[in-house]
Amino acid sequence: MIRQFISAASLIALVACGQGADKTDHGVSTDPNAATGFITSNTVAPETATVREGETIARDADGRPYSYALLGEPLPALTGQMADGTSFDPASLDGTWNVIDVWGIWCGDCMADAPYVAALVTAIEQDPDLGFLSIHTPANANRATPSDMYGKYGSVSAYFEDKGYSYPTLLDEDASLRDALAIKWTPSYLLVDPNGVVRGFRTDFSVAEGEPVKDFLKDVARVKAETKEASLPEAPLATIGPDGAASLSGAIPFNTNAIRAAFPGFEVVPDQMQAEGQTYPVFKIVADSQAEAAFVLEPDWSLGQVQRVTTTHPDVAGPGGERVGSFTLNQLTDAQRETCQDGVDEAEGLLICTSGDTGARFQWGFATNGDTSRPVLARMMFLPELPQTAD
Repeated sequence: MIRQFISAASLIALVACGQGADKTDHGVSTDPNAATGFITSNTVAPETATVREGETIARDADGRPYSYALLGEPLPALTGQMADGTSFDPASLDGTWNVIDVWGIWCGDCMADAPYVAALVTAIEQDPDLGFLSIHTPANANRATPSDMYGKYGSVSAYFEDKGYSYPTLLDEDASLRDALAIKWTPSYLLVDPNGVVRGFRTDFSVAEGEPVKDFLKDVARVKAETKEASLPEAPLATIGPDGAASLSGAIPFNTNAIRAAFPGFEVVPDQMQAEGQTYPVFKIVADSQAEAAFVLEPDWSLGQVQRVTTTHPDVAGPGGERVGSFTLNQLTDAQRETCQDGVDEAEGLLICTSGDTGARFQWGFATNGDTSRPVLARMMFLPELPQTAD
């Protein structure tokens, strides 16, 4: 009787690893179009794919899914106990890329993958920008007893001790995490970006060709690089700062020819504006296909010079890359914030911070927009050093 129980328990690692699967040959693939590759988006499954009754997901001949529902979606909140008895800290996933391995001791394909996972963990430990978490899960909520999940080992810790493995493992004791993560096959590997978005998915290493761990890490590196490139800010329409705006770096005559030379590639449009009850001419600097002016130039009539260049355009970058509408006051340095004063006249309602005490100056104008705790950049201004008039 005891011998029969031990024998049955020892066979737990041979349980099929997909929900509803009846496969018993583990660590192999019988489908020439196997769903074993790394994917970053869900595409059309091959014609050989099958869909089980009651499902909508396409699978290969062994039951592996061709798609993953959470690609491009935020990772669901993870909670629970770790295999070492501590509570899982969700913050451990923040701010870095992570590989999440969803597996089970009961799963034959997971056992076939175990040496690959050990090698993967060793490689990830050498990468400060990549973390690893494993989630031990039952096949489903109806097979969540200790004997169902752990068999002869009795726990993940005992399994690790027997095999010599050691890596952080979150315990899914009732399949709730499995369901939240939409896992349709174990083992499943997820690549999650620093913002908590799932960027990649794959199934077993043991059935893949080539060098599965190295190939997977290459896939991870590729996705990281592509995501970084996609997140880089677009090149600014133009720049403004203490040294000038676009190609205007000092005082110039307030006339069309001089201004066109200072803003090559832009259209110079004469316009008018009102201030303090008076109307006076200005020049608007407009980029091709841009309805909003990149800059507005105002005159000093006593000198016939450009007195001030202002931008409220969100695609014009300030001296530190700041943009109107997104840069906040607390991002200035302490020294820069010490220069801030309440605006007057046409700048009333703004907080004006200045760079430069003499000569040419640069100013940031911040508006509270109803939130006094977080003033947001509303405009930037360059004031060229003007020639002195004789007394």
